[in-house]
This record gives sequence, C-alpha cells and structure tokens, in this order.
Amino acid sequence: MKEEVVMSTKRLLSIPEFQEYAGGIGRNTALRLARDAEVRVKIGSRLLINIDKFDLWVEENSK
Repeated sequence: MKEEVVMSTKRLLSIPEFQEYAGGIGRNTALRLARDAEVRVKIGSRLLINIDKFDLWVEENSK
C-alpha cells in the first residue's frame, strides 16, 4: 500500500507539486523558474525540483 507523504517533508517535488508549491504557477513558468534558479534534479527521465535550494534562491533574490 502506498503511503502518503506530507509535502512539507519532501525535499524533491515533481513539476505539478512544484507548481502548487510556488503559488499555482503554470507549467512553463515553473520549468523556466526551476532552470533560472538552478534547482532541477534529473533522476532517470524524471525532472524533480529541490525545494531547499529553491527556498534559498527565493530568499537571496527577494532582497
């Protein structure tokens, strides 16, 4: 049986999860933001987003 993981405990998010995490942004915007912030992680064919790095990037670029 698949166990549900609370999103706040996950360090790597899928693109749809990242879209929701970033405030409901569109897919293309999410992909561009992940590229610009250099937070993408590729595992096999899956593209995931490192939320720890993204949060740090947001903090550094919000000043």
